[in-house]
Amino acid sequence: MGNCIPGSPEVIGNRTSLFLMDLFNYTDNEDYMNNDMDINQEDFAAAEPCHNRYCPFFHRAAPPYLIATSVTSLMATAALLLALALRPKAWPRGRMLVAQLAACCGLFAITLLPMAAGIAWGWQVGEGPCRVALLLWHGSVLAQGLLLGVGCCNVWAHGWCLAVVLWVTAMGMAVPAALSGGIMGTGLSTQCVHRSVDVDSVVYLLQLTVCCCILLLLPGALLTTAVLRGMWGAMGQKVGWVFWLLWAPHGVVMVVEVLLEVGVIPTNCSAFESFDFALGLSAALGGLHCCLVPLMLLLIAFYGHKVGGEC
Repeated sequence: MGNCIPGSPEVIGNRTSLFLMDLFNYTDNEDYMNNDMDINQEDFAAAEPCHNRYCPFFHRAAPPYLIATSVTSLMATAALLLALALRPKAWPRGRMLVAQLAACCGLFAITLLPMAAGIAWGWQVGEGPCRVALLLWHGSVLAQGLLLGVGCCNVWAHGWCLAVVLWVTAMGMAVPAALSGGIMGTGLSTQCVHRSVDVDSVVYLLQLTVCCCILLLLPGALLTTAVLRGMWGAMGQKVGWVFWLLWAPHGVVMVVEVLLEVGVIPTNCSAFESFDFALGLSAALGGLHCCLVPLMLLLIAFYGHKVGGEC
């Protein structure tokens, strides 16, 4: 949910931009400006860094938001599973899909609690649990995207075998995200974070590709197919589009992040600060899916709509 260095919430220090010098204020250093950008370590250390208002906002707002979202999601998911057990006929053809979506939302919600604790009090359990949490966080999102994509195609005839394949695939696709994350900081300032962009890293590029495919290309392909088949009028009634509408902004911001880091977009303090707000808020928006999807499924069942095979 944005880019912040543990222990230094007001300083942008985790950027890998090729234009890193643009993050520092050298306007008072005439020797620097007149020596063909040939700075030494002393000049670099003396430079005043940009100050980012997003990071104090993040450390203040993220823990209560994550806890509230997690608790709400777990309650909604529990209610959905209870309704599925007591009234399975409310989903005459979609019980398998509903159960899988509930599992995705519940798993995602569970990962939010340790993340909130880590932001508030520091991540104290080490690198391994951090990467496991990131794996489950990303894997649950990717699994839900795959399940919804398959649900749109009405191919649940293979039952649990297909579900297992999709879950294994999603977790495998989430491995790059887990490997590119880790703990930063020391002592009580240690946090489990999604590390900064490295456009030279194969692992990060794999993570970006996977996210773009599931969050942008897959719904785009489904939408195009629906339009070509003349099914546009029914698109707004699909539960799955809530998931994709919530996560699509985050996918777009991830692409913008790469453009910002390689210098396609002008790099300055204001640009990075605006981007951090966009990245954090888009991740927060996407996280709402774990609350809204089970609530919408319950609402559909309450009004007696059929959801089998729908997304």
